[in-house]
Amino acid sequence: MSRQAAVGLFAIVAIGLLFVVFYELQNLGSRAGYELAVHFDSASGLQNGYGVYMSGLQVGTVERIVLLPDDTVDVVCSIHKSVGIPQGSRFLVNTPFTGAASLQIVPPHRGPLPYPTIAPGIPPVAQQPHGQSVATFQALLEQGEGETRRLDRILSMLQEREPALLASLQTTLADVDSLTHSLNASLGSAGRSIAEMAQTLNSTANLDAPRLSRMLVQLDAASMQLSRSLTAVEAVATDPHLRANVMATTENIAQTTHTLALLTADLRTITSDPATQAQMRDTIANLDATLQRAASLLGRLGGRSHVFGVDAGATPPPNTSAPPAPVPSPTPMTRPQRLAIGNALAGVARQLVELQLRVGYLDREHACCSTPLLTADRGPQTDVNALLLPNATTSVFVGANDVGHETTWNLAAIHTVLPNFRVGGGLLYSRLGVLGEYEVNGTGIEARYYDPRNPTLDLYGNVHLTPWAQLFFGERDINQPERRTDYGIQFHY
Repeated sequence: MSRQAAVGLFAIVAIGLLFVVFYELQNLGSRAGYELAVHFDSASGLQNGYGVYMSGLQVGTVERIVLLPDDTVDVVCSIHKSVGIPQGSRFLVNTPFTGAASLQIVPPHRGPLPYPTIAPGIPPVAQQPHGQSVATFQALLEQGEGETRRLDRILSMLQEREPALLASLQTTLADVDSLTHSLNASLGSAGRSIAEMAQTLNSTANLDAPRLSRMLVQLDAASMQLSRSLTAVEAVATDPHLRANVMATTENIAQTTHTLALLTADLRTITSDPATQAQMRDTIANLDATLQRAASLLGRLGGRSHVFGVDAGATPPPNTSAPPAPVPSPTPMTRPQRLAIGNALAGVARQLVELQLRVGYLDREHACCSTPLLTADRGPQTDVNALLLPNATTSVFVGANDVGHETTWNLAAIHTVLPNFRVGGGLLYSRLGVLGEYEVNGTGIEARYYDPRNPTLDLYGNVHLTPWAQLFFGERDINQPERRTDYGIQFHY
């Protein structure tokens, strides 16, 4: 053997020994650790001998990769004996764009030492930690290619629908333009209508001035007639025979009321029924109030009552066998007494009836005529009504509307529901209807709804100028196009 062949053989043997030593050292390192199995759905990129890293340091190598029957894999790692893997760690397959893949162990947040670690060995698959595969560049490319194809389909659909969308948008713009023109026209028409209404109100105020003057003259004449009526009432009140009759009648009423009160008191002592006793108490209270009113009226008329047991110095009532008491002879009356009698009679009359004189002005018609009650007539109208028992809970409203022209009639009952609110029903303008009134602090509103065949709603507002006069303003048939404005003044007597 030549020297050169000997040198070559020695080199080959040396290299072989070097490989044997390296292999033995590698196996020795592996045998110095323990096995740990991690279950993966896919271990793409991993191979035997690849490193296992935790917190940036290599703690072992991939010893083998086993394919399971369900097409998942078990990656068996050889971990250094001195390293414990914390429980709850994550196992990731890290596949870089360049270089070899590796198995990364990401420990959880460690608590106080010592922390629990994963037991060495290969447990069943269900008990093994489950690893995750980090997305590879190839997978990202494949997913991006799919999204690109999806974007192409969306663009194709938009291209196909673009003409219809543009046509719809053009139609919408045309509709908006038409709506804008219509709105401008409506605003212009509304402005012209407001200007015409202002001009009409101005012309009405100028043209109706003579009519208002005539209405005031008529009101002045009505006031003079009322003054004459009061003078006549005062003349009747000063009649001596009337005074004597009124005094005698009042005294008889007081005597009868006192007798009834005594009789009711006797009946109250007889009965033992609590309900009857309560009813008797109410009756006695009402009779006592009536007796007081009669005595007060007698005093205002200038005389005094002679009721035994009530008035001081009164004589006992006569026996049934005795002749009737003589009627007291009238005595001359002074002027203050005559005025007191007149005021008393006026007060009694106001308790029984309240007269209403309503003078109003009806505006011109806007359209004519869906209801026979609103004709083409315009100008002043006079209504005369009476309210029977005006201060009672239930009153009677009777009278006539538009006297002297096309007269209609009222006959209705009005009931006080609340201190300031009254409702009623009956005949209004010779038609069946209902009404409601609300009044507070000298102002109020009134609504009338009548005529079932041609439903008509009137609405008024009123303001009291004095206790016997008020202004009113409102609309007749406010729910119809032919509604009429009505305003004026109303007197109460």
